[in-house]
Amino acid sequence: MQNNEKTIESVGISARRIETLVDGVFAIAMTLLVLGIAVPSITNPTEASLYQALLDLLPNFYSYFISFVLLAVFWRINHVQFNRIKRADDTLLWIIVIWLLFVALVPFSAFFVGEYGNFQIPNIFFDLNLFAIGFLLFLNGRHAFNHGLVDGVDDEMRKSSLRVNLMLPVISLLALGITFLPFMKELGYGWSSLVYLIIPLLKRYQ
Repeated sequence: MQNNEKTIESVGISARRIETLVDGVFAIAMTLLVLGIAVPSITNPTEASLYQALLDLLPNFYSYFISFVLLAVFWRINHVQFNRIKRADDTLLWIIVIWLLFVALVPFSAFFVGEYGNFQIPNIFFDLNLFAIGFLLFLNGRHAFNHGLVDGVDDEMRKSSLRVNLMLPVISLLALGITFLPFMKELGYGWSSLVYLIIPLLKRYQ
């Protein structure tokens, strides 16, 4: 108990305060996503022109949907992690801070893909952004487990949790690899993002 108190005091912040910061950044990032969908400006609107304008915005809606769902999944996994994390140290704090740096970058990544999703570079940028988020989330869980920052977790639960968390950066690399397939240029690079829909289907977030 004394060691636990020293861990918290050495950082000057508790695990609960870190979780509050995470919630705030996610709320802002998820809200900013919708700003990537601008209401079309049409000089002489007609039903046909408005319909076409909505069709033109489909890539933006697609990017918004994928990004919003993924942020919700990442928040959910982090929330489950912090239900078990009872203590904080300097390393955990900085893993979370750097992780949030990439979380806050998601709206830009989503805008980039929404506007230029038929090109490869925006999709690579988006995939690398999500890879960083997934990998740092894995590192956060691994550090917490290996340095006694969690309570009530047996070895089997620890291994299961880390396996699930490791799938997140792996899926990002899979999406990245798909963009290099020869037929993706004709099909459309943006479709590679559909791979991320595997993540919400994972039954356990630990």
